[in-house]
Amino acid sequence: MQTLRSWLRLPALALAFAAACASAKGRAEADVAAAERAVAALPADAVKVVPDQVSPLADLVNQGKDQLAKGDYGAASASAREVPAKAKLVADSLPLRKAALVAAMDTLGIAMPRNLAAIKAKLDTIAMSKRLPRGLDEQELQEAKDTYAAVSAEWPEVMKAAQAGELASAMSQAQALKNRVSHSLLALGLVSDERAWSNVTLPPR
Repeated sequence: MQTLRSWLRLPALALAFAAACASAKGRAEADVAAAERAVAALPADAVKVVPDQVSPLADLVNQGKDQLAKGDYGAASASAREVPAKAKLVADSLPLRKAALVAAMDTLGIAMPRNLAAIKAKLDTIAMSKRLPRGLDEQELQEAKDTYAAVSAEWPEVMKAAQAGELASAMSQAQALKNRVSHSLLALGLVSDERAWSNVTLPPR
């Protein structure tokens, strides 16, 4: 009799298991779909302003899709469940982040040409005097010349990218150029700290 009861229970257990799987699959599908909609609904310029925040969300959606396709419903839900809330935080913070990047690029748009002009003036003075200032060697002088030439050529493209809305990329490139110019300013005995990178005109040295 016990064996018969056990056999009679099997269909019920199978049905319960199938229902649980179907429920888990449904939840996972809903979670992944909601995550995908949330990422798709982000402002079009989000990836240009905060790619470091958008890319991880897109990765989670893709991860959830892969897990769903493999039948790993619990993992798919776990990957996707928090994406909508995180996407909302990205969208809500985007205007302030964009404004900060625009302001920073505007300041650099004033400071960079001014610092390049200061480097050029110093290089011209050194060339006319035909002797190196104390503390400056030939290698540093050549590096300053190379920096001036390279940054003068690259900076207009950086500003063009910023004006086209590619703010994160432009800022990354601008920071790299800023570091190079700061190094040359310091080597040439010019103001190289954050005062040099403000939008306030410095007094002549």
